[in-house]
Amino acid sequence: MEKGILILLGTFIVVAILHVVSMKIMKISEAKKSSFRKVFFYIYGVFLVLSGILQCIEKDEIRVVFLIQSLCGLAFVILNFTGKMEQKTS
Repeated sequence: MEKGILILLGTFIVVAILHVVSMKIMKISEAKKSSFRKVFFYIYGVFLVLSGILQCIEKDEIRVVFLIQSLCGLAFVILNFTGKMEQKTS
């Protein structure tokens, strides 16, 4: 019972922190938001690629799910590098 309450409180704390951070990010300039987005997608893409590769190595076989995960990460990195992931402001 205590473990469940701690998990619930931990979840509430994480959600509250994410909410405060997202409210702070809404107040910054569009140029900074764009650079944050760019860095986020680079980190996320590299994470997906490394995670897919490490899971293939760990399981000693290439599964379709891990291959798709690595390809999605590679697509994020390539699209971010070429500028296709940027939002168009009107």
